[in-house]
Amino acid sequence: MTLASPVAAMLWENWRLTRVEAAQRMGLALLAGAVALLVAKNGAVIAFWLLMVAHSFIWMSIARLNGGKFADGYKPGFPFFLNYTRPVPTVLLVGVAMAYDALTCVAMYLASAALLGFVFDRPLPVFSVALLLLASHFAYACVQWSTRSRLVQWVGSIPFFLPLFFLLQDKVSSSLEFRFSPLENAFLVLICVVSFVLTVAGVARQRRGDIVSVVPQQKEGSGSYPDWLINLLRFPCPTSSATRAQIWFELRSSGLPALTIGFGVALLLFLLFAIGIPVPPVRYAAVSVTFLSLPVILFGLGFNAFGIRRKHGRRYLSAFESTQPYATAQIVGLKLLVRTICVLIALVAVVASVWGSSSMLGAWGEWRPNGGNVDAVPGLLELRRQFGHAVSGLTGFASAGVVLVVAIGMAGLVAFQATREALQTRYPRLIVVVQWLPAVWGLALGLLTLAIRKEFGPVPLVGQIVTATVWITGAAMVLGTIYFLRSGLARRTITSGYAAGALGLSALFAASGALGFGGAGEIEPYWLALLILMILILAPWSLGRVRHT
Repeated sequence: MTLASPVAAMLWENWRLTRVEAAQRMGLALLAGAVALLVAKNGAVIAFWLLMVAHSFIWMSIARLNGGKFADGYKPGFPFFLNYTRPVPTVLLVGVAMAYDALTCVAMYLASAALLGFVFDRPLPVFSVALLLLASHFAYACVQWSTRSRLVQWVGSIPFFLPLFFLLQDKVSSSLEFRFSPLENAFLVLICVVSFVLTVAGVARQRRGDIVSVVPQQKEGSGSYPDWLINLLRFPCPTSSATRAQIWFELRSSGLPALTIGFGVALLLFLLFAIGIPVPPVRYAAVSVTFLSLPVILFGLGFNAFGIRRKHGRRYLSAFESTQPYATAQIVGLKLLVRTICVLIALVAVVASVWGSSSMLGAWGEWRPNGGNVDAVPGLLELRRQFGHAVSGLTGFASAGVVLVVAIGMAGLVAFQATREALQTRYPRLIVVVQWLPAVWGLALGLLTLAIRKEFGPVPLVGQIVTATVWITGAAMVLGTIYFLRSGLARRTITSGYAAGALGLSALFAASGALGFGGAGEIEPYWLALLILMILILAPWSLGRVRHT
């Protein structure tokens, strides 16, 4: 592409790098904000903080150009080091990058807040926080780009971000309709100026070679667990049958590490609740880990059951996995079965630990988080009582139905995450669009449902649109399942036995859901059963596309 000026060329380069992440951030922010406004009583405050979190971070697609990991904040240093030879001043090189990062994220926040406020008739702060967002992006870019030191990156972010966070928290605690004083605005402008000057000075040193760049080690990632955790529990491989050997391999590579992490989280919860009795500050960690443990178990331990590997920015299946003398359906069945059982055991251990550890809440006495006026212990005890009442109120058949629903639902979740990784390996561009379709569909359906409740527009017409959308989605799922089943049978990646097993599990899920949640009157398990059937059929088809193409 030929452009008339280097500024236009650099802006185009930044846009090409961030366009996919921009769509993901925008969609996630709108979806999360809409859910908060629909469900929570203080939905406006929650939606505001969700939008701030979604749009206050630097572009990850640009930060990862230096290498490193997301958990470490990626490798510090200016990400466009290949542009050092461009005949443009350092001020222009840095200014375009920092301005693009800050202004695009601020514009996305303004659009998200204005759209959600208009649709839900709940005004959110728009232009009043634009300067603070701008200052936070300039500050983070300064810490990330002006130095190659990891220590400076971690320690330097504290004096930048803590004042901004406390300033915003103080404003939001009173009302969402706030304005910054002239002195506060001058403080934010000063942060932008100082950050820009320090970044230009640091990048100038990097262009001259005064700061030596340390190339990060490129390690091959399996998407699984570290070697020390895999080798923690050792037992010999059975040689009596190939199936037992495959189960041994799945247990050693991912099953037993998942169990170890699950039991470790359960033990950590017990210790945090116990230490929280004499040490009140530990109670924050106990409550936080309790609420975070469920998504960690579901999405962390059940992730990437097919063992897709990543190295140097690409995804692939190892030669060992690709050349195993098994049919694809048989490998998929064993992998999903072993991973699901291990994750279920870990989930049971964590839930049991939460139930037992929460009995120590009474010994905490009075606890007022953040120095507030509300004692949080009675509310936590009430949650525990409601959970126990709900479980004790189930009959024997209803309990069996709930157990089957959780077990089969876990299998569907593990299969979904494994299928997504396989499809991202085979179709890296297409899957980005496909995986966001359910989020967009859910957002549209939620907005239409809200319109019905608030009697916005022609209610009968909107109701018919919602009903038609649900049935069209169901028909698309049925047709997609039939297509993947026929294609898998034709390519021999799906066997008739596997298809019958998937159909039986989905039917059992529907029957168990009707048995366990029939009295609720609000849960329809049939659509979820159809979704699980489609995922189970799609799993061997997706792995087959990776193994044989």
